Amino acid sequence: MLLVEDEPDQAAILEAVLRHEGLDVVVASSGEQALEIHQRTPADVLVTDLNLPGMTGVDLMRRLAPTELEGPEPKTPPPAVVMVTGAASITSAVDALKLGAADYLQKPLDPARLVLLVRQLLSDGPAREFVEGEDDDPLHGQLVFEGMIGGSARMREVFTRIERVAATMAPVLIVGESGTGKELVARAIHNRSRRRAGPFVPVHTGAIPRELIGSELFGHEKGSFTGAFAAAEGKFEAAAGGTVFLDEVGTMDAAVQVSLLRVLETYRFTRVGGRKEIEADVRVVAATNKDLLDLVDDCVFREDLYYRLNVFTVTLPPLRERRDDILPIAERFLLKFAKRYGTPARRLTDAAVERLTEHDWPGNVRELRNVIEQTALFASSELVSANDVQLGQGRIERRSGRRVYDSVPSQRAAAPVVPPEPSEPLSVPIVHPADMAVPSDPAPSHVVVAQPAPPSVGPASVPRRPAGEGGMHEAEPPRDAGEAAEHPLVLRLPVGTRLADAERKLILLTLEAVRGNKQRAARVLGISRRGLYSKLQAYGEHVGSHEAQGPSESAEPHDPVDDVPVVTDEPNLDELGSARGDA
Repeated sequence: MLLVEDEPDQAAILEAVLRHEGLDVVVASSGEQALEIHQRTPADVLVTDLNLPGMTGVDLMRRLAPTELEGPEPKTPPPAVVMVTGAASITSAVDALKLGAADYLQKPLDPARLVLLVRQLLSDGPAREFVEGEDDDPLHGQLVFEGMIGGSARMREVFTRIERVAATMAPVLIVGESGTGKELVARAIHNRSRRRAGPFVPVHTGAIPRELIGSELFGHEKGSFTGAFAAAEGKFEAAAGGTVFLDEVGTMDAAVQVSLLRVLETYRFTRVGGRKEIEADVRVVAATNKDLLDLVDDCVFREDLYYRLNVFTVTLPPLRERRDDILPIAERFLLKFAKRYGTPARRLTDAAVERLTEHDWPGNVRELRNVIEQTALFASSELVSANDVQLGQGRIERRSGRRVYDSVPSQRAAAPVVPPEPSEPLSVPIVHPADMAVPSDPAPSHVVVAQPAPPSVGPASVPRRPAGEGGMHEAEPPRDAGEAAEHPLVLRLPVGTRLADAERKLILLTLEAVRGNKQRAARVLGISRRGLYSKLQAYGEHVGSHEAQGPSESAEPHDPVDDVPVVTDEPNLDELGSARGDA
């Protein structure tokens, strides 16, 4: 991934977030530098600010993917482009979509949404069963259809259905498991339709917050909601004359389902907060990896919308049901990645082919692509043996990436916890994982086992409130699966958090993101360095003597909120009586 950001502090934080997610990130501060980096190491995804010094983000996108009139075709395929823009430049971002950008994000960036979108683009791009130079490959040329490889009967049936529906205006629903190439089928329908000269606009509904889906699809008027500082077009307007692809439609909010149903019935829509109807000159292609009828039975998806979308269905078979296609797909991926990384791997042995065909491939073509890419890097000779096939490597790495407190032995974690009697005072000890002594024998059933507290998000442990202040320790509520997967550089606070505690957590988390650079942290937070040093001293953090004089070790951490004078709305009766007497 190539990140183009001219603001050093923002670039550093985004790079830290993306690298933490395992993404290979290269940062450029200008469009010219990004071009040089892309020529040396082609990027799969480009995330660029729209307004850059010198060459703009749109100019950079045009240089990476020039048209026939603008210049020669590049030797490497252009990257998928995500345009980053401020509220005042939404119109320019929509213009970038019409030029071929995959999506745009509005500042300030939501790191979780950026990571989800980049992962989606990376998985969609490599999942295309395509290798450069396919026209020069007579062996597999007859198996290729719009970038998809398929010689099996199931895939030939898919290609036939695409050809039949492409020339019509009928809405299409693409059904298939994750990793089967649903977006590639949608692009094939667009490329073979009469709208192929128009834009193809993909919308990953699962990557958009539910409260923003309506605005993303249909646009909004100025002042229609908090943060709508200017009117903006939606994806349906950006796709005028072309095709809009709605991925994972099962995640749509109920209110947006009503609006989409009206569009499919009348082909007219209204912006969020607007009154004027706009004609929707688009073709709608949707995709899902879930059974929408099950969602209809659960009252999650509208039945009338299901029948409007399901005018024509294309069902993609999983890879395990078309095993005849595994070998040609694997061979083409092997040649592609061996050429990209300069490795000698060229052919698969019979034992390697047998190992590939016996695997069930729950991740479908996406998983096969990942395995072959690792294999191309690992193989040391032209002939790839069965031991060179890197099956299961990703699963091992994923399991080893658990948090520290997940590594406590299961026998201790499985010990039953007996709740105290109602008459007993509640006292939950706080135990840090590093201080826990794990016994060799399982804990007896009558012993209450305290759960370890999760590690601090800051560079140092946050001091807890002493037991004497509240009569007991405050037990933190258990985390659910969603919170456990939360990004460690994204701060979420429950309602009721004290302002001083929220400020402390934000400062410590920002320091962690910038790797302890206090000057950069102060710039990001918008405060002076002296103010930052004072706050760190109050939190008990170490500050060098050349920065500020630190507190004594015996001193209790000082809470800044204690220094705030108490202001009450009740009048002072003595002063009021005195004032009346003077009057």
